[in-house]
Amino acid sequence: MTLRGKEFYRKMEKYQKFICVNLKHNLLLPVLLVVALCLFSPLAMGLENLDSLQTAKVVEVFLSLTGLILLMTVFSPDIDRDIRDMIASKKEPMTVIHTLRILCAAFVLAAVGILFLSWMKIGACQFSFFKMFFCFLANSIFLGGIGAFVFSLSNQPVLGYMASILYFLLNFGSGKKYMGNFFLFSMQYGSFTEKYYLLTGGLMLLLLAVVWRDLIRKRLI
Repeated sequence: MTLRGKEFYRKMEKYQKFICVNLKHNLLLPVLLVVALCLFSPLAMGLENLDSLQTAKVVEVFLSLTGLILLMTVFSPDIDRDIRDMIASKKEPMTVIHTLRILCAAFVLAAVGILFLSWMKIGACQFSFFKMFFCFLANSIFLGGIGAFVFSLSNQPVLGYMASILYFLLNFGSGKKYMGNFFLFSMQYGSFTEKYYLLTGGLMLLLLAVVWRDLIRKRLI
């Protein structure tokens, strides 16, 4: 194996260890909360014999909130200044650390979506799996992106949660009229186009959150 190959292998091994530690110490409680919410969801809503519009309502109004729970973990370990300084003292740039955390949360998010939608399929719900999964990812990443971005700006997780929940609530009632292409509940009205805007917007918010926290804010403080 060449020197470059050995260095690449060492980096991959280091990233693998970081991902395992992140899953154990940072994502474990949020994942347990998400699993609990999904398991108890049949007590609050029907998950069997739904048509595509009814399924969209479950995904857009309930399941999408899991994105907020999981993606807010990207910056949560940084609240403790001692932990933040310790991580920052390592060789790996904070941009890499936060990107790996985003990828971990996104992987878990995708797994949650696949398992929950498969459960609904088993319950004889009628819907396009790919379209509903895309809908779930778009909404989840957008809501999580809002929370992570506000968290990045303020260093206050509570403000991040509040911003996402406020946006979520504004979509009820006349939200379709005012939110335009960023309307969260469009699939309930048979429109899929908004999901492209939501996914793109969510990814941009996550990118801006990392850039602000690791590149811009670092220079200002």
